[in-house]
Amino acid sequence: MNRRRILALLAVSGASLSSRYASAADGNSGSTTVAKPRPTRRGGIVSGSGVWPDLKLSGPSRQVRSIAYSRGAYSVTTADGKSAFFLENDLRFKIDSSDLGPEEGKPVVTPAGTEGDRAWVIFSSPDEISRFVKRRWS
Repeated sequence: MNRRRILALLAVSGASLSSRYASAADGNSGSTTVAKPRPTRRGGIVSGSGVWPDLKLSGPSRQVRSIAYSRGAYSVTTADGKSAFFLENDLRFKIDSSDLGPEEGKPVVTPAGTEGDRAWVIFSSPDEISRFVKRRWS
């Protein structure tokens, strides 16, 4: 093969690859026969990224009974009596005062990372945070 053919072949294959990646980035896989599954609505609202759950429906394994803080780590105890420990960088406090938020006085812990090492504790109002987080655990 001569240089022109090689350059033309590279240019055509490069254009083909770039158009595939561009359509994949847009969410268009190029195939019109396969439809994306739609999220189902089960106790939550459907958003662009999936279903946001109704936190009032959380069971005892997710309802927070107490949070204790000591030396850069949190101990979170749920209503079923189990405790989990998180480093202070791995536990986040969030507020959800919407209709889908937790009941007042019953914050909810939800996993936030893919490895189970991070979590969110979601409160119904900012005032609840100081009521739940105690300085030391025994």
